Amino acid sequence: MNILARFCVVLILCTLEAPPLAALPQFSLLTGNRCLTCHVNAQGGGIRSELGWYVAKDASMLNPKDIPLLRELYALDGESNSYIDGQLTIGMDLRGQMTRSPIRDAAPRKFFPMQLALYGALKLNGLEWLTLEGGFDAASLWESARGTYRGQSGWTASALIQPGITLPLLRVGHFQPTIGVRYDDHTMLIRQVAGAFPKPLIPPMYADWGAELQYDGLQWLSLSVGAFLPQNLSAINTEYRDGSFGSIIGNTIAPDSSFARQLRSPTLTGRVKFWLRTEDHALNSYLGSSILANGNLQMLSIFAGVGLTDKLSLMGEYLIADVSKSFSARNWTLELTYRPFAWLYPYVRYEQGRTESLVNVNQKNTTFANNLTVGVQWFPLPYIELRPEWRFYDNERVTATRWNLQVHFFY
Repeated sequence: MNILARFCVVLILCTLEAPPLAALPQFSLLTGNRCLTCHVNAQGGGIRSELGWYVAKDASMLNPKDIPLLRELYALDGESNSYIDGQLTIGMDLRGQMTRSPIRDAAPRKFFPMQLALYGALKLNGLEWLTLEGGFDAASLWESARGTYRGQSGWTASALIQPGITLPLLRVGHFQPTIGVRYDDHTMLIRQVAGAFPKPLIPPMYADWGAELQYDGLQWLSLSVGAFLPQNLSAINTEYRDGSFGSIIGNTIAPDSSFARQLRSPTLTGRVKFWLRTEDHALNSYLGSSILANGNLQMLSIFAGVGLTDKLSLMGEYLIADVSKSFSARNWTLELTYRPFAWLYPYVRYEQGRTESLVNVNQKNTTFANNLTVGVQWFPLPYIELRPEWRFYDNERVTATRWNLQVHFFY
């Protein structure tokens, strides 16, 4: 009952603060730690480990113990996010954004949920080699009702099997493949079909049934290979050169295709990432690449980053995506983050996207988008992040600026 009461209190607080510190790749460059250090998932995002919880708890401008109204409230968070002798770990990410559409000058300012996710991980005594984890994101129900993101999934569940810490890990279940860099802001251009009316190339909260073999036994190397059923991936539609509409991976498969048919058309993924640090741990860097392929769709990502410990980070990614007889996309992003305090992270990000559609054999249609974002990640209290941003949008239809505010409550 004590565990349930604490969890309910945290949930109520999240809804009051408004609806993700999911994966923050810049943090690995600023600290020299891998995403796996603070997250159960090796690519970051999702539920935090105990260490990740402690880091989030301590990185705040104000100490709740010094504020009478908050002292008792924050005392309910306990000493850890793990319970029952460390067997059960819980977490959440609730995020929302207040913004105005850049398409119309008179567009009203709206608030919408980006992430309303609850997580859990279970490790039973005597079965230290097995971890069961899962999550549910209620924001996907809102997005699905609007029909915004075809192919997204609002839940994940998987079993992580690892006989030893230096041995490969097998992950089996329904989860997002390990590709590229996992960001915490799904409005970024890097995985979109760029233009005045962008749409996701791979939707946020995408997940499919599959298995992935991951290796992180060396300090300087991360490897993963996976195979997935294409149920949700096949739900993403595109227009082909002959004027027909169909799945992004091919017209011969759909979300309601039989299990045998999906099994014959797996999504294959692979990713390699090198982690490099100087001996004095003052300079951190990574370099990697990933691929996702199924039928007509081929996606290649190249990413790199460099950081001065506790001071500065610079990271970027270049994405090449081709859909046979439909379109090709070339997107890239570059972000610089500064850390004046442990609770404040000003940043500037530039993104560019180019999409070339094959209208017919003799004609191509090119759409583009350029985005410049200047913002700050501010953690005024434990588990609370405010992210004010100024954005400059430029595409083939509109050039505009907008102020946005993201609010994030996490645990």
